[in-house]
Amino acid sequence: MCMACLARAEDSSTPPILQLFESKWTTIENRMADVFQVGYGRLWLPPPTRADSGNLSVGYDVYDRFDLGKPRNETLYGTETGLKTLVAAAHTAGVLVDTDFIANHNGFTDSSSVDTRGTATTADDVSFVQAGDYPGFVTTLPDDVDGDFHGAFETGQENFRLSGLIDIAQEKNHQFIRQPTEAGNPLNIPMGTAGAFGRPPADVPDPNNARFYPDQGLGGTTAFDPHLNQNFTLYNYNAATPLAGDPVADNAMGLLMRNARWMVQEIGVDGFRYDAARHFPRWVLDYLDVALFDSKQQPLLDGSPQHTFSFSETGYDSNSFIQSFIRKDINDATPNQIGGNRDALDFNLFGALKGNLTENGTANNWHNIKTASIDLNDDGLQNGTQGVAFAQSHDELGPYLQNVAYAYTLMLPGNAIVYDNAKEFGNNRDFPRGGKDDALGGFYGDTVTKLIDIRDTHGRGDFRERWIDDAFNPNGFSNVYVYERSKSAVVGLNSRNDTFVETRTGVQTDFAPGTVLVELTGNAADATVDPTNAIPEAIRVDASGKINLSIPSNGGTGRGYVIYGVAGPQGTLDLGGVSSTLAGATPTAANNGTARLATIDVITANSFTVNLHTTPVTLPAPAGESNPVRD
Repeated sequence: MCMACLARAEDSSTPPILQLFESKWTTIENRMADVFQVGYGRLWLPPPTRADSGNLSVGYDVYDRFDLGKPRNETLYGTETGLKTLVAAAHTAGVLVDTDFIANHNGFTDSSSVDTRGTATTADDVSFVQAGDYPGFVTTLPDDVDGDFHGAFETGQENFRLSGLIDIAQEKNHQFIRQPTEAGNPLNIPMGTAGAFGRPPADVPDPNNARFYPDQGLGGTTAFDPHLNQNFTLYNYNAATPLAGDPVADNAMGLLMRNARWMVQEIGVDGFRYDAARHFPRWVLDYLDVALFDSKQQPLLDGSPQHTFSFSETGYDSNSFIQSFIRKDINDATPNQIGGNRDALDFNLFGALKGNLTENGTANNWHNIKTASIDLNDDGLQNGTQGVAFAQSHDELGPYLQNVAYAYTLMLPGNAIVYDNAKEFGNNRDFPRGGKDDALGGFYGDTVTKLIDIRDTHGRGDFRERWIDDAFNPNGFSNVYVYERSKSAVVGLNSRNDTFVETRTGVQTDFAPGTVLVELTGNAADATVDPTNAIPEAIRVDASGKINLSIPSNGGTGRGYVIYGVAGPQGTLDLGGVSSTLAGATPTAANNGTARLATIDVITANSFTVNLHTTPVTLPAPAGESNPVRD
C-alpha cells in the first residue's frame, strides 16, 4: 500500500481552554453550565496548594503541596473536597481540568527566617527550621547547608531565586520519608518541634499521611522511558482505601513526581500548566512524564488510553530552545514505553501580537505575526501540531487590539486559550492581571463567546493563507490578513485603528463556485461596526472560487474582523419532561465574573425527550444580488 497516498485527516481546532483565575472552586462549579454552554473544552486553574504567604495568596509561593485547603482553614479558593467536586462537575460537562504545577520553587521563607512572636526577648522565637520547614522538604542539613534547595546567592536561570522564591534543587538526592506516618522511623524527614508563622509544626508523623503515597499492594507496572534510558515501576493510588499507601523514602524530585500523580489520581485533574519551566532543567519534565504515564485509569470512549495533557510556561526564546519543552510521543510508544504529551505556551506568537496589534495602526504588520508561532517549528506548517496560543494572561494584559488577537488565535488549528479574571476577591489586586471580561458572556457582551462558538462549529479544515498586504508598501505597514480553514471558514483581519473599511477583491478560496457564505460574527449586521453598510452579510463564491472581502477597522469598536462560512442548520432545541428550572442571574458589572448566567433545566422523572424543531434556512441576499437565499 502507498502510505503517502492515504488521505490525511484535516486540521481541527480543539475546544478552547478557559484560564479562569480569582474565583472560588464552588463558584466555578456553579458556573460549569456557562463554561459548557460557551463551548470550552478545558479549564486552566491557578495553583491549588497551600501558599507560604497566607490564604490570600494566588498560590505561586507554595508551602504545602498536599494541602489543598480544609474546612475552617481554606486556601484562597476553598478546600480539597471543593476542588474534587469541581473537577467531577467539569468532567460531567465534558470539560477537562488542568491546574498550575510549581516544580521550580516553594515560597519565600528559608532557613534564615524566624518567627519572633512579637516579643522583646528571643525566648519564644521559632525558626523556620525548628518549625519543620516546608512540609516534605528540608531547608538545611548538617552536610548540606541548603538542604533540598539551591543557595540564596546562586545564579543562572535554573538556580537563582525567581522573584525571591526559594529554588528547588531537583538534582539533589537527600532520601527521606517526606510525609511520615509513624514516629521513630529513622528514615523520617526531620520534624518540626514548634509551630510558627501561624501554622502548626510541619513533618510531624501522622498515619493519615499514608494517603499521599501509592499502594504498592495493588501491583505496579514497569515501563521504559527512552528519554531517561531507564525502567520505572509505577504504582497507583488506592482510591477505595487511601490509607493503604506505602510510605517510602524519596528525594525532592520524587516528591514532585508523587504529588503530580496524586493530583491526577486522587483529585482528578487532567494535566498541568508548568509554571516557570525555563528555570529548571528539561529532564525535570521527563521525570514528570514518568509520573503521569498511565495515571488516568479510565479509558476513552473508544477504549484507547486517556492521557494527561500539560503545557509549559517558557518565555520569549529561540524556537530551538522552546522545542526542548515539547514532547508528543505518547501515542508512538510501544506497550510499556513511556511517552510525553506536553506542549508549550506560544510566547513568540504572543509577543508578535503585542507588537503588531497596537493602538498605532500604521505601525502594525501582519508579516511579523504570521511567521511567529512555534507551530511552524516542527514541520513548517500552521497546522496546530504544537504550541498553545494565547492573547493575554495573568501576567500580561496583551495587545491593544485584543479582539482582533482573539479572532486570529481562536480560528487557528490547535490549542488556544481565553483568559478570564473573575475578580471574586476584589478589583484592586495588582496580580493577577485583568482578563477578558466577556469570556463567559454576560454584562460585557458576547464578542469572545461568539468567536468560540464559530471555532467550535467552523474550526476545521487545513490552514490556507489567502491574503496579506505587502509589507513594503510606501507606508511600510501591512494591515489586512486573510486566512481560510479549507472549505469551512474565511477569516478576515484588519489592524487599522480608524473607521475605514478595507476591501480586497479576488481572494481565492477552496469553496465550490456558487457557494453562499454568511458573515458569522455579526459584525456585518452591526450598525456600530458597519454604519455605512459596506460589509455584506452574505457573499457568493464566483466561478473561479474567489470572493471579495470587506473588513472593518477597529475605531470605536475594536472589532476589526469578519468570518465568513457556510450557514448551519436553523431551528430550536428544547427538552420535554422538565420539572423545574434554575434561573440564571441577570448580569451586572458587579456579578459578571461570578454569577451563573445559564438557565438549567431540572429533570426528576425517569425519562425525558429532546425536541429539535428545524426551520427552512433563509440567508441574506449575497452581495450584488437582490433576493435572499432559501433552502
